[in-house]
Amino acid sequence: MSLKLVVIGATNVPNPETFGQCDPYASVLFQGQKKKTQVVKSELNPTWNETLDFDLQGVPASSNDEVVIEIKDWERVGRNRLLGTLKVKLGDLTRGGLQSKTLSENLLDANGRPHQSKLNFKITYIPPAGSQSGDSETQGSQGQVVEQGDDDDSEEDEEEAAGDQGDGGGGPGVSKRKKKRKMGKRKKTRSSLSNKPQDFQVRIKILEARQLQGANIQPVTRVTCFNQMKQTRVKKSTNSPFWNESFFFNFHSSPAELFDELIEFKVFNSKKLRSDALIGAFKCDVGLVYDENQHALINKWLLLSDPEDTMSGAKGYLKICAVVLGPGDEAPSMKTSSQDDSGDIESNLLRPAGVQLRPASFILKLYRAEDIPRMDSAFMEGVKKIFRIGEEQKELVDPYFVFSFAGKELKSKIMYCCDHPEWNQEMRLGLQFPSMCERIKFMIKDWDRLSEDDTVGTFLLPISLISSSGDTDADSVFRGFLPTFGPCYVNFYGSTREYSDLPDEYEDLNLGKGEGVSYRGRALVELKTELGELPETAIEDIHSDDLLRVQKFMRRRKYRLHAAFLNATMVNAIDAPIEFEVSIGNYGNKLDENVAPCASTTQPTNAVFDGACYYFLPWGGTKPCVVVDSSWEDISFRLEALNLLLKIIDSLDANMDRVKIGIKAKLPVPEVAQLLISLLDQLVLDCRKEFPDPVKGHHQSNELDKLTSQYRRSELDMIGEQAAKLRENATDINEAMSEIENYLALLQNLAVEPQNSMPDVSIWMISGEKRIAYFRIPANEVLFSNNSNTIGRQCGKLQTIQLKFPGLKLEKEKKWEIPSLLQVRIWLGLQNQEEEWHKMQKEGELAVFAETYENMVSILGSWTTKGPTMSRPKFSDSQGKIALPKEFFVPPPGWRWDSEWYISPELSMMFEKDAGHKKFIEDIYECHSRGIPGGTWQQASRPWSDVKGDQCPGRDEIVLQEGWKWDEDWQVDLNRAVDEEGWEYCVESTIGGYGPVEKNYHLCRRRRWLRSRTLTMDVKKKAEQVLLKIISCIICY
Repeated sequence: MSLKLVVIGATNVPNPETFGQCDPYASVLFQGQKKKTQVVKSELNPTWNETLDFDLQGVPASSNDEVVIEIKDWERVGRNRLLGTLKVKLGDLTRGGLQSKTLSENLLDANGRPHQSKLNFKITYIPPAGSQSGDSETQGSQGQVVEQGDDDDSEEDEEEAAGDQGDGGGGPGVSKRKKKRKMGKRKKTRSSLSNKPQDFQVRIKILEARQLQGANIQPVTRVTCFNQMKQTRVKKSTNSPFWNESFFFNFHSSPAELFDELIEFKVFNSKKLRSDALIGAFKCDVGLVYDENQHALINKWLLLSDPEDTMSGAKGYLKICAVVLGPGDEAPSMKTSSQDDSGDIESNLLRPAGVQLRPASFILKLYRAEDIPRMDSAFMEGVKKIFRIGEEQKELVDPYFVFSFAGKELKSKIMYCCDHPEWNQEMRLGLQFPSMCERIKFMIKDWDRLSEDDTVGTFLLPISLISSSGDTDADSVFRGFLPTFGPCYVNFYGSTREYSDLPDEYEDLNLGKGEGVSYRGRALVELKTELGELPETAIEDIHSDDLLRVQKFMRRRKYRLHAAFLNATMVNAIDAPIEFEVSIGNYGNKLDENVAPCASTTQPTNAVFDGACYYFLPWGGTKPCVVVDSSWEDISFRLEALNLLLKIIDSLDANMDRVKIGIKAKLPVPEVAQLLISLLDQLVLDCRKEFPDPVKGHHQSNELDKLTSQYRRSELDMIGEQAAKLRENATDINEAMSEIENYLALLQNLAVEPQNSMPDVSIWMISGEKRIAYFRIPANEVLFSNNSNTIGRQCGKLQTIQLKFPGLKLEKEKKWEIPSLLQVRIWLGLQNQEEEWHKMQKEGELAVFAETYENMVSILGSWTTKGPTMSRPKFSDSQGKIALPKEFFVPPPGWRWDSEWYISPELSMMFEKDAGHKKFIEDIYECHSRGIPGGTWQQASRPWSDVKGDQCPGRDEIVLQEGWKWDEDWQVDLNRAVDEEGWEYCVESTIGGYGPVEKNYHLCRRRRWLRSRTLTMDVKKKAEQVLLKIISCIICY
């Protein structure tokens, strides 16, 4: 077999030469083999007419293999320059038989953009010997074909089987009978096998299954080999079970006898005790496995089918490992593959002869995106601003969209310098249905001219959430539906939005690896599935009628997010003031200069030691509240339906706990039975509750909303009916509880909303301008509703939140430190519902403050608001970025000032530095200086200072406070970067930069003195003294 490429010629080749014309030649790369044409001198329209032949060495090509053609300018001296590139996927050429195509394609430049030059070529694929033309599916899309049956069938059957199916590539997946008819090799090999009995072991590992047909199934896999049968555990209420179980079959038999025996895989629905419990089956002989490399099939997918009706199509997929070990054979590793849906796993498929997958197309309508963060450096924009080149300031991101599934991907056009692109493109991706791949991947990427493109964010859409196989029972009301989605926004999450020229520490989060810590934009998409044919064109523009139709799905309403912080404990960041930021989407992001400022953060506050182990923020009786305004689509009907399901789950879970406690406490059987009956009665009532319907004029529902609602309704009705039957017929409490656990699993599968376009609420702990830790809360959890059944479970309620460090760095380092523990109330609702939030606040009075920070700078020991080093306005926000003069504050209409401006000290200043400590180390710095370089050291003008350089009392002037005792005398701290006497040196103390080695030009030096003391006073008495001191400070202010 081979691939032949005839390079005919090219037109309008770019000319990089200053003088004369370029000398083009073509370089072709395929499967690691590179071949070149002759160089055509001084020609912009070269003609080669050369045939390049690639020997495939018996390995069949797949539809995803691609030929890379580069047109280069030959240089006698120096590196050959790239003129254009073209990548051609084999695609339909691998469909069987001799296939050929003549193409004329535009070349792409180094940045992937098409230009006017065209390349003319002819590509011919010669398949393996014995393959049949007209095969409707490629090996890459449907995998290898395996004949199922016994060798004792008639010769007539063998001829018919060989004529009805393709070769499958000449590998181990090729039909036994076809090999006998075409080559006779397999049968001849079998006849020469030894008849001497030997010890063999067949190892089978059942990994997982996907896309199993049926609703509310409890799958179990049964493996039969040479009259020995093994069975996996039963998995409850899932169409994608994961087993990871291994079985061993030991035989003492001759190879001639064993290799013709069958290995049969059957997947059953264990819930059914009838003959139709079989979901699907697959079988092959032991010899097929033994003939593979290392006598093993590793991480192979099996297409399950109905053995009595192969034309009924695929019933699901089963992933297995199989190994046949004979005397002296070494067992290969059966480690689970780490490959996910990003690879072409369909090429790793074994399918029975006669079972065909249906061609289909995913049609994705990509409309627009918004809130995409900055991804590029602003250096060139700064240069243009200095030289006044260009008037418009450009967004520093060049986004494009990537749609991928089952190893295939499509890319949209690039929208240059735009953080709110409007692509308006229709992307068509071909697949074989049903596919074993479980997730569709959407990615937004940033195009870069010089480096590799960056990933902005990734969204994974599970197929199971946007489709349903329905129930196979004839009396079932709900029959399932094909994958469909939108029009709806999808939210992208990843690393923090703040741009840095340094490498992104959490870049993996943008690839969908781990939980995204920050919102990074959203895209409006619509997906539907068409069966019957593969797409002819991959990408085209959306019709104007669709653009008008989708406008109604973009209508926004104003929402308001409230949060009241009650406590912040276990704070680990104690070196700088801490503040907490609440945001939804990009609204409330204080570090994004493109976002309008709002009251989304608490006041910066230093943490105080609590006297035991942790630090806390001393908010006292005045608790900080934040509020964030935002605008989103009104999808409350989706989120309220989700909340209804979650409350049913919570109720069922709580009632199950009561029954389990009763069983564990060994209560009398009648009492436990009564608890069980109450549980089932409540479940039946809950299953009768109605889902909220979309309100015309307020909500916009799509096709998936209607189908999901029908599916949920049918499942709840089924659970209610089964629960009512269980109540009447249950005889054993443990069996009944096992059945109720199945109901719980079904409800949990229903309680997922695929079209949740409202971003999560995020809480960030910030120190300075660095984000330390975060927590994400789904918006539906805190969404307000007038219906008590559909209000968010945590809406307005006190909840304890444990913040998390971003990324997996600490987990890899096995550091399980808690960054902070918060007690907070959060409420989200429409602005016209805000009064409900105020009604919930019964524990205190809400007050609104206007605040501004006064800034001063120290110049030669004097504090002033003027001078060249004054980098902040006199009055500003806490970061010093926005000028906020006191006289510019005006109360809103309907409000008035209660008092004049007053000073509000930073809360930690009301606590002594040793507050909460039972043991404390006093430290002080002794400072020396000299007037000229190399002079004699003398006492500085400030002989004693603290670590910041501020003057403080001398070592002998520090008075021991009441209730404390000294542990030791003053000692020099030598456990630092200092010299033998503890000194560290610098040029100027106000600048810093101390070092342990003295230089002639050093004019300042200092050393640290330490003295520890221990608390002897009763802790309660000490606390009373601190409280009295705080009260006196408040009165003074």
